[in-house]
Amino acid sequence: RFLRANGIETTILDHDSDRVNLLRKMGFNVYYGDATRVDLLRSAGADDAKILVAAIDSPEINRELISTIQKHFPGLKIMARARSRVDAYELLDIGLKDIYRESLHTSVKLAVDVLTLLGQRRYTATRQGQKFLKYDDDTLVEMADHRHDMKQYVIKARETFKLQEDLLSKDLAMDPGVGDHSWDSENIRETLDKLSGK
Repeated sequence: RFLRANGIETTILDHDSDRVNLLRKMGFNVYYGDATRVDLLRSAGADDAKILVAAIDSPEINRELISTIQKHFPGLKIMARARSRVDAYELLDIGLKDIYRESLHTSVKLAVDVLTLLGQRRYTATRQGQKFLKYDDDTLVEMADHRHDMKQYVIKARETFKLQEDLLSKDLAMDPGVGDHSWDSENIRETLDKLSGK
């Protein structure tokens, strides 16, 4: 819905007939069937598509789809959802670079809300969350290299966590500047009241 709301035409492939019917009623262009089938991908427009978002619930089937795309549609950009850090490592193993870990983003959004409820300004908490995601993404490949040696993996994880904490602490200690209040509810209400003449 977000892409469509921004004027991006999307085609959805799904194997759940009830969901296909519902999405079609909502006006989406949906194909029913196994998304790993080359003929279905061609019918859905994969030859002309610019980007494929691989977000199948089963990590194994998602990787199968990605391998099919890499083999039959090598020019098609793939962006994939990973169910976990381990799933992300396996996507890295098959050559993917644009990986989005669903549990990570939800956890960070929750943590941003916790920080806000504990008194941190919304902008500061959001900025810290975004920086955390960036730092974590930057270390994903490095951590993947150590995942088969648990001792080395734990050592590297501790080093990475310490570095992330230090970087975020330094950022937090910096002067937030004038715009730091702009995302707080009270500031937004005041701005809206001023704009509406109240």
